[in-house]
Amino acid sequence: MNESKKLWAVYQAERKLRGLQSRLTAAERFLAEQERQLVSLDQQHGSLASQLRQIEATAKESEDEVARIDARIEKLREEMNVARTNKEYQAFLVEINALKIERGRAEEEAIGLLEKADAIKSEIERSTENKTERTRVRDVAKQERNTRNDEIKDRVKELQAERDRLASEVEPRILADLERLLEDRDEDAMAGVEVIDKRRHEINCASCMMSLPIELLSQLLRGNLTNCSNCGCFLHLDEETAAILQPAGSKR
Repeated sequence: MNESKKLWAVYQAERKLRGLQSRLTAAERFLAEQERQLVSLDQQHGSLASQLRQIEATAKESEDEVARIDARIEKLREEMNVARTNKEYQAFLVEINALKIERGRAEEEAIGLLEKADAIKSEIERSTENKTERTRVRDVAKQERNTRNDEIKDRVKELQAERDRLASEVEPRILADLERLLEDRDEDAMAGVEVIDKRRHEINCASCMMSLPIELLSQLLRGNLTNCSNCGCFLHLDEETAAILQPAGSKR
């Protein structure tokens, strides 16, 4: 078996393997996306919880300030009731009025903070619902991935062994080129030859559909490993096409 046929055998085995693994790959990709979204939701939930703690702590300080002012006002009123002079009475009254203004600011701040806290609690509730739903989707995706893996794992092992056996017969440098093309071009890493009109030399690469030069076809007919001069893929010549391209009266 010449190098071209050896490489074609590896390519065919790789195509079978990739085709079998494609559904598993899609399931793994979907699962990874669900995991990523769950991490994002966890981070969002943690950030909201942290904001809520800070706001509630600040609101508590404002509420404590209101309570402190109320206690101070109550004490001043008691002292005002026993004031001995009008001057003392007026001094208590001025301080009480100032404290009422201060209390109003503290109370307004506390109310605003509590409203913010309620809004964040609503966000946390929505975040929790989203996380619950995303966890459910993640669990289904994980089950789907595991099912796909169980369905194909034995066949994958067989195909991997076959591919490795065939690959061992190909030069490492050539194999590396095929693997690079598979990564870049997927199934277009290797292509056949399409004969449109032999007499007019309308013979194309089946991948890029560009015309192939005569000297390149000559190499293919000799069984040499050849790349398309246009797209760079490895070319394969099957028996039927090779027979068509043989010069009239020649024997293979």
